[in-house]
Amino acid sequence: MAITDTYIRAAEHGLSYSGLKTADAAIKSAPGKVFWLTISDASASAIQLNDSTNDSGTDLWGLILTTNTYYHFNFDPPIEFATGIFLDVSTGTPDVYIGYI
Repeated sequence: MAITDTYIRAAEHGLSYSGLKTADAAIKSAPGKVFWLTISDASASAIQLNDSTNDSGTDLWGLILTTNTYYHFNFDPPIEFATGIFLDVSTGTPDVYIGYI
């Protein structure tokens, strides 16, 4: 992960990380910001980050992965969530890690 000014400021304010997620999951049940996301999968999959606590809100970011892919995204500025941060895994069982506050 690139060490950017945003990353350093987030770390000073308690940046958390989701741990391994492979299916739908509430990441945070309050407003927050996503600073980075790492994802990989041996098969095709699709994910979205939803502004809600139960996948009932607005998708703010999404990605479709092809077979045997790996991505790491740094969001600068971070993606802001007003309600909560929910990971929606539409297809597949990807390995997803999220850095957030």
